[in-house]
Amino acid sequence: MPLMIRIWLIVSKVFAFFIHLGAGRMHAKQGISQDRFSERLGIATVSHTKGRWIWVHAASLGEVGQTAQLITNLQDIHGFNVIVTTVTKSGADWVEKYLPNVVHQFLPLDTPMAVHNFLENWSPERAVFIESDIWPRLVLETAARQIPLALINARPSKSRDRAPKSYRYLLSNFVMITCKSSQVLDGFRKLGIAQERLFYFGDLRASVPPLAVDQLALDTLQSAFSDRPVWIAASSHADDEAEIIKACKYVLEHQPGALLIWAPRHPKSAKYIINAASGLLVHQRSKSQNITDETQIYLADTLGELGTLFSCSKIVFLGGSFGNQGGHNPYEPACFGCYVITGQNVRNHQAAFSQFTHAGAAVTVSSGEDLGARITQVIALGSAASDGEKGRALVVAANGSAEKIGATLAAHLPA
Repeated sequence: MPLMIRIWLIVSKVFAFFIHLGAGRMHAKQGISQDRFSERLGIATVSHTKGRWIWVHAASLGEVGQTAQLITNLQDIHGFNVIVTTVTKSGADWVEKYLPNVVHQFLPLDTPMAVHNFLENWSPERAVFIESDIWPRLVLETAARQIPLALINARPSKSRDRAPKSYRYLLSNFVMITCKSSQVLDGFRKLGIAQERLFYFGDLRASVPPLAVDQLALDTLQSAFSDRPVWIAASSHADDEAEIIKACKYVLEHQPGALLIWAPRHPKSAKYIINAASGLLVHQRSKSQNITDETQIYLADTLGELGTLFSCSKIVFLGGSFGNQGGHNPYEPACFGCYVITGQNVRNHQAAFSQFTHAGAAVTVSSGEDLGARITQVIALGSAASDGEKGRALVVAANGSAEKIGATLAAHLPA
């Protein structure tokens, strides 16, 4: 056992009380009912029937959002009951809204009591982790109970690169790992994971149904900006904000009537964006401020509306790509026939962006000025719709990974 894992197992046992205490504060900070904190200690808050249970863990919204077809496949075709764990409230809310036929619990903390309680309560036949977020004790205790483990749609990981011995030790307990790209699969092979445990079926995110569209909200938005040129900045983080503002100013210099619809990853970023965008006229969706002819930035600081916003324009800049977040999922805007623009730091979706770029459905920019110039050019050429359709075709071609993964899970992981 690598020293790093040995140390963690000791520390998380000796200081379990303080870990639980800190987790309780973070739980409350997320605005989650205190009644559900016991789930993080492995104590079930719902009764459950006997039967074949499969446990699917997806840390947050980005991970759990790609599981719908896979979980439906596991339930309808392979007869499993499904328990889904998440770490965040946003992930829990998504499960409640879109997966009504599963049981949701918050992930148990990686302490001896919490892990023991959870595995005793649920006794799953299989354990499935989506993309990442694997914890040493949780993995080792699950494997010790002869519960087959699978890692699904694994993505690039800096942590894996920094601690290869520890990850090789943990991942050796997984009998099945599917990778979101052939490059990721090669990385696991170099790490020392046996070839027969590695699979590549394409990116699971390509199987995600298009985001929901509120038609009434869409009609209202479209009537507000009429025939103005519109572009979207979606899922931005702090490192993207200054570059987006530079791009907005550049576009306005060349297309004075242009409108930016800006949907930050976290609505709480709104106040910082408003301060940074001084000199530009910003109207805020969360405050029910309407788009006028003078509006230059419409700040969509709300949640769950990206599908509606992607329907407003064929030009989308995806955030998380000027900073160190690793980029965001290009399949979501591509489902709407959008031409996707991104910064250079897209390691989490490198293979997808490479494919989209090669097809002419996406482009990478290096700065805010570069972003503004590209948007101005696309508006002038009117090419976004035709280029965006190339991306939509790629999404259609990539579908089917959920069914392949579900079948492999059922066949390759004997309980």
